[in-house]
Amino acid sequence: AALIAGYAGAASAQNSVTLYGVISTGLEYQTIKAGDGEETRSRFRMDTGEWSGSRWGLRGVEDLGNGLKASFQLESGFDSTDGDQSQGGRLFGRQATVALEGASWGKVQLGRAVSPATVAFSGVDPFGASFGTSSYTSSAGMSFERYDDMVTYSTPSISGFNAVVGYSFQPGLSTNSAAAGFETNNKDRIASAGLRYANGPILVSGIFNYLYSNNENTGAGLVDNDTNLKSWQVGGTYDFKVAKIHAAYGQEIDGLVGAADSIENAIIAGGSGQTGGSATFARGVRAQSWLVGVSAPLGGGKIAVGVQQKRPGGDLKVSGVTANQTIASVGYTYSLSKRTGLYGYYSYADNLNMIKGAKSNMFGVGVRHLF
Repeated sequence: AALIAGYAGAASAQNSVTLYGVISTGLEYQTIKAGDGEETRSRFRMDTGEWSGSRWGLRGVEDLGNGLKASFQLESGFDSTDGDQSQGGRLFGRQATVALEGASWGKVQLGRAVSPATVAFSGVDPFGASFGTSSYTSSAGMSFERYDDMVTYSTPSISGFNAVVGYSFQPGLSTNSAAAGFETNNKDRIASAGLRYANGPILVSGIFNYLYSNNENTGAGLVDNDTNLKSWQVGGTYDFKVAKIHAAYGQEIDGLVGAADSIENAIIAGGSGQTGGSATFARGVRAQSWLVGVSAPLGGGKIAVGVQQKRPGGDLKVSGVTANQTIASVGYTYSLSKRTGLYGYYSYADNLNMIKGAKSNMFGVGVRHLF
């Protein structure tokens, strides 16, 4: 009787548990040229997650009283073309968090999740983290990232202002300063912060990431990784109702976010071409990026147009080797219902990954269903 009463109490205290997901599948055609003098290659394939990553997840909230809530979220990515897991085969590679939240003081969250910078920058890119090279992650990798082992604090929204900060003890990114050893200082770490103002037609965001290198690996290879990588972005939107304008600008200092994805393994070998999920520490290397775009409702759907650029600077600026990456994209999404939509997009990249002469054309069409 005591056991039954205990289980009943636990069940009544749990307010809600929700199963949700996204299935996004389409067809993609791409041509790629890896640089000056290289042959142009092409492929036509079925692809997953072009408009939002395919996933399923569980989220739950418990009301603890006095304005205090406990919550969790477990989210697993998968390849909708064959059913395999994504995110390196992890069961919950997209998110695995537990949190406590108070209406008056904010929210503390622990686990693997998108970075504070990602949260604060949400909505600035007209393509989100979708549609291949159309996404601003192709020029500013820090605009969408996930970190392991992270503690995050976010404030309540106060007159439209919201701040979020976080620290990852071991982010799980691919870097040229690999985590090793037992001590905290022997591992790559990240501090991430974002400030966001969203009120009426205005959205303004500023984000900053500080990546700490594992300096014990200094001297390996030609790149000096005895440095810490700094990156920042400012951006915003203004909604005129008939159309919304988007803009962003930022820099990377002493390294590159996403630079570990070469053009060969990111695109030719079968990857997405988006540059998030990795970092390269390199003293003296700089890059700046910018984005301008427009999104607008059109015929029961929404159209998005954007131009972005990434410019090499410092030691990265090498005549005849590197050049300004420029990407122009257009996409259209059409809602068949609240849960189901169709999409189509085209993206052209010149000097992709800042490699002189590298070019890419991407076309995609498909369907997305939410549940």
